Amino acid sequence: MAKLFDADYKQVLSSRKRFFRYLHCITETVKIFKSGYRFVFVQNPSIVLSALAVIAKPIFGYKLIIDAHNAGVRPKEGKYPVLQWFNLTILRASDCVIVTNEPLKHYLTEKGILSAVVSDPLPDLTMPKKPDYSNFVFVVCSWAEDEPISVYIEVAKARSDLNFIFSGNFRKYFSEADLKNLPHNIILAGFVDEDEYVGLLHDAKAIVDLTEREDCLVCGAYEAISASQKVILSDTPVNRELFGNAAFYTKNNSGALNRSIDEALLTNAADNITQFKMSYNSRLDRAKSNVLSTLEST
Repeated sequence: MAKLFDADYKQVLSSRKRFFRYLHCITETVKIFKSGYRFVFVQNPSIVLSALAVIAKPIFGYKLIIDAHNAGVRPKEGKYPVLQWFNLTILRASDCVIVTNEPLKHYLTEKGILSAVVSDPLPDLTMPKKPDYSNFVFVVCSWAEDEPISVYIEVAKARSDLNFIFSGNFRKYFSEADLKNLPHNIILAGFVDEDEYVGLLHDAKAIVDLTEREDCLVCGAYEAISASQKVILSDTPVNRELFGNAAFYTKNNSGALNRSIDEALLTNAADNITQFKMSYNSRLDRAKSNVLSTLEST
């Protein structure tokens, strides 16, 4: 996203414990805010970073753009009213909120928040590391509440013809007893280095990244298409509108996912993916121009 907007990308990291980590990161972030930028983009999550950017905005005089992922629009799936109110207050104090699709924009408009649609740029996936696995479907997974984990597991258990490699922190979902009873074709890779992750994307037979959210565009979709790979997504209007025939779609149940895996394995999608990638940059350029014109008018 920084590259799309010709912006300097600043990353603040700390290995300190919680309180001192926040103290260090806040101090270093304020130094960046003081640097005289006309526009400042921050990502939500983090809600702490977004709140800090809102507080510093009148002090340093920049225009603030919050790039809000779904969890930055409805944190914790919108279950906690006070948290939702606080988050919407932060978004309302920005000059513009970037969201990935029209339903999210519509939701924010109803809340009196100015927003613009910019779907994620395709990542630059270079230097893949050859994985140690073969004949596998790569399940891009964060083991979060919006993911149909039980469907993944049911399908994997029924498909002895394929290995299923899962990314992410699986210990949020499985007990130690569960782990001992998993079949050999379910491989829990956990968090992997970037080059290994890219290697898994490149070498998979297909990539699966599903969500129960109707208005969510998952990162695995962009990553798979950037790697010119077949990707299976939840059958939602926002996915079909953006990715069209560059992806495969499934309902979030085991029967439908099984059929979509077979369809993906038997279909040559290379031309569709190439055509999508060729047209996507033009789409992003138009979205960028819309954001900048919106900022100039505020």
